[in-house]
Amino acid sequence: MTAKLDDFNEKTWVVRLNMQDSGNFDLYITSVYWAVQTITTVGFGDIPAVTIVEKIIAIMWMIAGVGFYSFTIGNLSSIMS
Repeated sequence: MTAKLDDFNEKTWVVRLNMQDSGNFDLYITSVYWAVQTITTVGFGDIPAVTIVEKIIAIMWMIAGVGFYSFTIGNLSSIMS
């Protein structure tokens, strides 16, 4: 979605990874991989956010990840005590 919003700018991850001719399924799997590595705070850096749109979406995912971990740790703390 971010690559389409940026009109397949040469800096988007789709063009950088030479995936502009790939099918929607391949792009979806790559996107899910990126999302999972971001939400789990692993972030190997093989698909880094470069454009402004990608960075904004990455920031939103990171905030969602922090909220999820905070909620999970808070509930586990309550159960333990």
